[in-house]
Amino acid sequence: MIPPEQGQIDHWINDSREGLEETEQALKDGLYEKENIPLQSVYTGNSLEYASLARAKFLNGDPIGEVRAEFARAARCMLKSFTMAYDPNDPDYLGDKWPPPNPQYTGKPGSVVEAKWEDPGYGEVSWADVCETWFIDGINYALMAADFALARELASWFQDSPDGYKMDVDVNRYAHALKHAVLAERDLALDFLLGQLRDYEARPPRTPGDRNYHTLITALHGIVTRDEKRFNEGLLMQIEFYAREGVGEYRNTDEEFICDNAVALANLGLHCGLAVTVGHGLLPKGLLIRRE
Repeated sequence: MIPPEQGQIDHWINDSREGLEETEQALKDGLYEKENIPLQSVYTGNSLEYASLARAKFLNGDPIGEVRAEFARAARCMLKSFTMAYDPNDPDYLGDKWPPPNPQYTGKPGSVVEAKWEDPGYGEVSWADVCETWFIDGINYALMAADFALARELASWFQDSPDGYKMDVDVNRYAHALKHAVLAERDLALDFLLGQLRDYEARPPRTPGDRNYHTLITALHGIVTRDEKRFNEGLLMQIEFYAREGVGEYRNTDEEFICDNAVALANLGLHCGLAVTVGHGLLPKGLLIRRE
C-alpha cells in the first residue's frame, strides 16, 4: 500500500481542525437554533471530525497517546448524543421531547409520507443520531482509543430507539452483539450472532452491505467464543472486503488507509486474550494494543 503524501496528511489535519472550530463558533453564534438543527447532530458530526483527525495524526507519525486521545474525543462525542437521548441526568437531556406528529402521515402501507413524525429540530430528540451505525462508529472509536471503560459506558446506553425504527436485521443484530460483547455478556451476544449466522446459512450474503456485516459477525463470533482462528478469519474477511469494495468509497480520504472495523475488533480480541495473526496495511500494528 502506497502511503499518503505529506501534503495530503497536512490537509486532512487542517480540515478536521477547521471543521471543529467552525462548529464551535456556530454553537456560540446560535446558528443551530436559528436553522432548527438538532444538537445531537452537532456531536455526531464532531465525532467524525475527531476520528478523521486521529487517523490523520496517526498517518503523520504523531505519538500514539495523542492519536488515541483524539479517538477518545470522537467516542465521547458519540456518547453525548446517546446520553442526550436516554439519560435524564444529562443536563442536555432531550429524550422526552419528541418532534410533533406529521400531519401528512396516513398510516397506510405505501403512503408517500413514510415517517410518522416530523424531522426533529433544535430542542427535540433525534433518534436517527442514536441508530445502530452511529453506535458502531462510537464503539469503534473507543476501541481504537484503547479506552475500554469508555466503550462499556457507550455500550450501556445503546438500545432500539423508542420510535420503533430499526436498520436491516444484520446491522441491528451486529450492533446488539457488539454491545453485549463489550459488556462481557457472552450469552446475550451469542444469541444475536447465532441468529444472524443461521440466516446467512439459509441465504448467503449477496449485497455489499450484507457481505460487510457477514465479515464483522464472523470476527465478533470468534471473539465471543474465544476461537482465535475464526476471529482472524473474520478480520481477514473484513480487510479483504474493505480493500475490494470499501476503499473506493473513501479514496483520497484518511479512511482509505485505515479500516476502523478491523482495528476496533482486533483491539477487542486482543483485550480478550486472543492473538492477531493477520497482517495488512489497513490494520496498522501501531494502532493495536498489546495482547492481554
